[in-house]
Amino acid sequence: MIKPLRLLLSACLISATTIYAGLVDAISIVVDDQPITLYEIYKAQKQLGLSKEKAVEYLIKQRLKDEELKRLGIQVDDFDVNQEIERIAQQNNIDSLKMRTILANQGVDWDAYKKRVKEKLLQERLYRQILSTKIQPPSDTTLEEYYRLHIDEFSIPEAIRAIQYSAPSRQALQKAMKNPMAAVPGVTQTAQTIPTNKLDPQLLYLLTQTPKGQFTQIIPAGGQFVTFLIQELVNPRPLPFEQVKQKVYAKWMEEKRKEAIESHFEKLRAAANVKILRAP
Repeated sequence: MIKPLRLLLSACLISATTIYAGLVDAISIVVDDQPITLYEIYKAQKQLGLSKEKAVEYLIKQRLKDEELKRLGIQVDDFDVNQEIERIAQQNNIDSLKMRTILANQGVDWDAYKKRVKEKLLQERLYRQILSTKIQPPSDTTLEEYYRLHIDEFSIPEAIRAIQYSAPSRQALQKAMKNPMAAVPGVTQTAQTIPTNKLDPQLLYLLTQTPKGQFTQIIPAGGQFVTFLIQELVNPRPLPFEQVKQKVYAKWMEEKRKEAIESHFEKLRAAANVKILRAP
């Protein structure tokens, strides 16, 4: 009886596994004839840290983007991707071969990186085409009003209080950023009050654009990797409008672009034929 019982248990396990696999791959939602599977929803939740509802909306929007790319005939080929990678490498004063080596040392798969670059280019081209007829250039009066309403964004503090985190590896810093109070081996912390008049313009922009209580992006510095946890902007003072007019224009355009893109996809979402075949 023991052997047949083992066979029966094995058969049950195989059957259960097959049923589970089929359920995971099952179609949950159809967006204008484009399927979304239960597995895709689960994967979006885990990889992007989204709730089930937000994962579903994210994937629906991705399907709508795919439809728009097809409708508008927007494509990106390998030549476009390689050109963009060369441009990114040149921006960092290296060549694409060196960049590939650096990414490999950081555990980044090259094919996956190229896929992300391609997705970025497709989105940029799609958004550019969507926005081409939606935003009219602002008048000076509009920009001055925007400047007054967002005056804090166009101010410079006398100093910045921050904690500098330094480490020989990016991975160690990322671990520290997830738990700032923990002592991570290899990571040093230094509390600083940094006068802004002594800062490089790029670093000044990075520090002032990072919200209080958050980390800046990781930057290489002198053979180390560095990030700053922003604590306080000391005595911020507004810069004259004429001095920051280009920055005001860029911020206004960024906001209007975001509003126009969101509005465009909200309309597509409202008009889309979304069928729920199996609740996620």
